[in-house]
Amino acid sequence: MTLMEPIKPAAQAGITCTVADLRRAVNAAASIVQRRNTIPVLGCLRITPRDGLLEIEGTDLDTWLTVDCDATCEAGEPFLLDAFVLRALLVGAEAGDSISIDRAVDIVTMRIGPTTIRLRLLIDVTDWPAEPSVDGMVWADVPETALARMIDSVRWAISTEETRYYLNGIYMHGRDGRMAGAATDGHRLALYQSDADWPLADLIFPRYSVTALRNLLTAGGNQHISVGGSTKPAMRFVGSGWTMFVKCIDGTYPDYKRVIPDRSKICGHAVINRALLRRFPNPKVFRHVRDGIRFDLEKRIASLKSVTFGLEIEAGIEADGDFTIGFNQRYVGEVVQNFGTVRIEAIGSRDAALLLTEDPDLTVVLMPMWME
Repeated sequence: MTLMEPIKPAAQAGITCTVADLRRAVNAAASIVQRRNTIPVLGCLRITPRDGLLEIEGTDLDTWLTVDCDATCEAGEPFLLDAFVLRALLVGAEAGDSISIDRAVDIVTMRIGPTTIRLRLLIDVTDWPAEPSVDGMVWADVPETALARMIDSVRWAISTEETRYYLNGIYMHGRDGRMAGAATDGHRLALYQSDADWPLADLIFPRYSVTALRNLLTAGGNQHISVGGSTKPAMRFVGSGWTMFVKCIDGTYPDYKRVIPDRSKICGHAVINRALLRRFPNPKVFRHVRDGIRFDLEKRIASLKSVTFGLEIEAGIEADGDFTIGFNQRYVGEVVQNFGTVRIEAIGSRDAALLLTEDPDLTVVLMPMWME
C-alpha cells in the first residue's frame, strides 16, 4: 500500500470507551513523554487491549508509566500511537461521547461521535523498550494523602542546577522508621516527615518524575499506594489503575541535618504573612533589589531597597531580637504563598534561619543574604 492509495476502514469496532476515560489515561501517560525525541518510539504511547480495559503506557527510558482506561474490549495485540497526536485529537471531543477504536493491520480507525479518524501505525510495537527488571524490592503501603502532602511540602525547594545532580530530586528516606522527604538547592531546605511506615532504602526521586507522580494522587484520597524501593536505585509505585516505575538518581544526598538550627539557641524571630508581602513589589517584576528583604528585629521593621530606582520600602512587623537578617525575597515569598503565616527564627544575622509554618511536620531552613 502506498500513501496515495485510499485507506480502507476496519470492518468492526474492537474497542469502545468514553472520551473522558481515554483522555484522562492518555494525558497521564503522555505527561512523561518528551516532545523532542531522537528515538521516534519514545514519542509514542503503547496501547494494549486487555479484557475490560486498555493499558496505556508512556516512557522516556527513565520512567515507565502505565494507566488503565475502562473499555469494552477483549485481550489483543498492543500497538503504538503518537502521544501528542492522540492527545490533540481528544482535546476538542465531548467528554461524554463514546469512542470506538478498530485496528486492521497497519491502520487504526477512531470514531468519535460523527467524526472518523484514521491513523497509520508508523512504528512497530516490537521497538518498544521494556521496563527494567529489578529484583529485591522492599515494599510499603503509604497513604495517598501522606504521599501527596509530602510532595507538595518540599518540591518547591528542589534544585535545578545540573552540576549538583544529586540535588535534582526529593530525598525519600526514613526518619525514626517514618517516611520523610527532603529537598534543597543549597540556599533553602524543605523537610517533611509523615507518620507512614518507611522500611525502604534511602532514595533520590528525580525532579522530572515528581509532577507526573503528583498528578496521579488525590490530596484528600483515602487509597493506599504500594511503594517499592531498590538500591539499584529504582522505585515502583502502584495505585488504583496505574503503575509507575522510576530510575532514581544514583548519588549521595548531603547530610541536611547539619544546617537545621538548634531551636534552644534561637535569639530572635519575626512573623510574616501574605498581607505583609503584598506591600512589597513582586520580585518577578521588580528585579533590581540590592539586599533582598531585610528584617530589623530590634526596630520591628521589614524593608526592601532598590539602588536602581532609589527606592526603599518599610513595613512594621511582629518581631523580637537585636539583629538584622536578610533573605532572597523570592524564597521568602514562595514559603509564605505556599504555607501562609510563617515565623522566622534565627540565632544571628549570618546563621541559617528556621521558617516555621502551621504544619508541625514541615521544617523549612533558609540561608541568609550577606548584610552590610
